[in-house]
Amino acid sequence: MFDQEEILAWENEITVKKTFIKTKRYKDPRIEKLKEVRKGIKAVHYNKEIKSCRKDHYRLYRNKMTQLVRSENFDMIVSYKRTSGWLTW
Repeated sequence: MFDQEEILAWENEITVKKTFIKTKRYKDPRIEKLKEVRKGIKAVHYNKEIKSCRKDHYRLYRNKMTQLVRSENFDMIVSYKRTSGWLTW
């Protein structure tokens, strides 16, 4: 049925496949995050800021920057980091 050469070639193919098996399986962070989202773990989900809090924060930023402009401290002026309401602290 099979001759000796075909059997040796088949055994060599199997040994080659066994040597290339990864010994360590690393975790895929995307799959882990997807599992957490599906389970509904709260550490993964972020809630948006309340509109009034966003407005207060932007108002404080504007007041601080206008105060720096009036006192001519231009080197301390920073651009506003718009977070679109997502909590960043």
